[in-house]
Amino acid sequence: MTVALPHLFSPVTVGRFTLDHRLVVPPHGGGASNLVGSEDEFETLLAMWLPKATGGFQWIGGTPSHVRNPLPPGFEPSGVGAHGPGHFRHPRYAARLGQFVNRLKAAGATAVTVQMVQQGGKPIGPSATYSAYDDHRIAHALDVDEIGWLVREYGESAALAVDAGVDVIEIHANHDDVVQWFLSPLTNLRTDRYGGSFENRIRYLREITESVRAQAPRPFTYGLRLCIDELIDGGYGLEECQRLVEAFTADGTVDYFSLDVGNNFGSPSYVPSGWHDDIEWAALCGQVKQATNLPVVYTGRVTSPEQAEAVLAAGHADLVAMARATFADFDIVHKARGTNPVPIRPCIGLNECINRKQVEGLGYACGVNPLWAHEWELRDVPERTARPQRVLVVGGGPAGMELAGLCAEHGHAVTLWEKGPALGGLLSVAAMVRANVKYQRWIDWQVGRLERAGVDVRLDREANAADVLNGGFDMVALATGAVPRLPAIPGIDGPGVFPAGAVVKGLATPGPRVAVLAEDDGPAPMSVSDHLAGLGHEVTLAVQTAGPAPLVGKYSIGTMLARLVDGGVRIVPMARATRIEDGTLHLSSTYGHREWTEEPFDSVVVVAGGIPDDALWRELKGRHPNVHILGDAYAPRRVVWATRQAHALARTLL
Repeated sequence: MTVALPHLFSPVTVGRFTLDHRLVVPPHGGGASNLVGSEDEFETLLAMWLPKATGGFQWIGGTPSHVRNPLPPGFEPSGVGAHGPGHFRHPRYAARLGQFVNRLKAAGATAVTVQMVQQGGKPIGPSATYSAYDDHRIAHALDVDEIGWLVREYGESAALAVDAGVDVIEIHANHDDVVQWFLSPLTNLRTDRYGGSFENRIRYLREITESVRAQAPRPFTYGLRLCIDELIDGGYGLEECQRLVEAFTADGTVDYFSLDVGNNFGSPSYVPSGWHDDIEWAALCGQVKQATNLPVVYTGRVTSPEQAEAVLAAGHADLVAMARATFADFDIVHKARGTNPVPIRPCIGLNECINRKQVEGLGYACGVNPLWAHEWELRDVPERTARPQRVLVVGGGPAGMELAGLCAEHGHAVTLWEKGPALGGLLSVAAMVRANVKYQRWIDWQVGRLERAGVDVRLDREANAADVLNGGFDMVALATGAVPRLPAIPGIDGPGVFPAGAVVKGLATPGPRVAVLAEDDGPAPMSVSDHLAGLGHEVTLAVQTAGPAPLVGKYSIGTMLARLVDGGVRIVPMARATRIEDGTLHLSSTYGHREWTEEPFDSVVVVAGGIPDDALWRELKGRHPNVHILGDAYAPRRVVWATRQAHALARTLL
């Protein structure tokens, strides 16, 4: 046993099963649709989950499955969880679920969960109201007959899952689920036996619990996923969560509680970004734990085994759940035990795993681990190449580091030239901003990885076409990044106007009153504004869009906005800069014809993304037989684009 983690590697019994360690993979992702999809979709789902079992996790949360909605013909639910027909009643669901459980157990899992979800896309609820400040769709208020129908549907659906072989049924009673809406005084405005008093508001969940217990064909473990604090005016908080736990413990119908904080939006959401401290809400979980003698699972920005050990040692929880940390590194348990000596690849809270799917409609992906959610790409692919090549990577940013590491691990002889004194590229600049300090963890991990893989790293090495062509390299990959973009605005080159990178690196010092001029739809204008406010500047952020950072999803944007508002940052939306002069920002409406000025400012800080630094690629193209371009050098995007390109290019060399 790893002596440094005695609490983590101690046995624990939850309901009807016993584990020899206390790390859990909670239910997550939208993979239940793949349980009922094509064979390829099902195998893709398995490929995503199996590494967690082979990596040492014994309790596997599995994919949330949606309970059928009692919708009238023609009504189309929308939003998160928009699954009118649900999953349980699909003709392929039970058989596929059985295969899913069997394959995970063959890979080492002890217990597999089905989490029952009724988010429903907001067509139904306890009352005709909305659930959040950022979503004003009004729900259909369920009548007593519809409530009874749903209670029976929960029981029958759970029976299907238990009969298929799952070990654990967990009721999703948080994250904007209809069950949570019944629990919360914010969304439950009923005056009948399902609303008003605390006992009435928990009645729906009690009836679901009784239905699930009564209809199950065999014994199983049953748990509730609860929100500790909704963190919204009018919602329920810590004391009500404690009462919930006390009530269900006294009922004797529950085997464990899984707890987290937040909602689908706000600060924090239930998917807190790296702007938050690690294990920030563990102590709150510990206060709820005092209300029960049943096992309690804590979830919420746990990114390392050491953090999990701290939560357990403090008595805040009995088990600790990790989702995004397992996206970054499947092998956390083995590495924590010491059976795998390679350092854990850190999750740094980019939240690309969920933001890009929600905002841009793209598939799941992890910025720091390009293999997550794409594990199927390595089917029938050898780990080491049969044809080693000499590879030159130019540029040591995210794309270059990832490509160099992968190619070396696959057996190629890799040289990396970086023109600067350190690796990291523009990400290392971003890591200097106070909200992004966790980025440096991944850069440091990559530096160690390149050393372990035997990459010949040459710092302060400027590349030119002659040296590349005369170097004898079989493949050349140019990850030369981007240069800061300065918009063509009169006065942009005047005194007191600085690129954000120069300010962050300490090469320019803005005055007390700062205008941040944003032409970037990502998080950078927000993080730079927050950083300047934290240094004591009076900050105004001007953005061309209807709101800041449209490419940042709702699971992250709430935290950013809260920090800016609480830090005194003034946000001016739909504002296009037309001129900068004498401490005055001349603006024009993005969508209308209004023109106005914002003043006075001592400095203007420009956050406008970058332009590809692709000159070397253009010079080498056609002169070297195997030259490639990737990352920001191709087109500036977020980290996940760079690492995914690196992964795809490395695979072509296997």
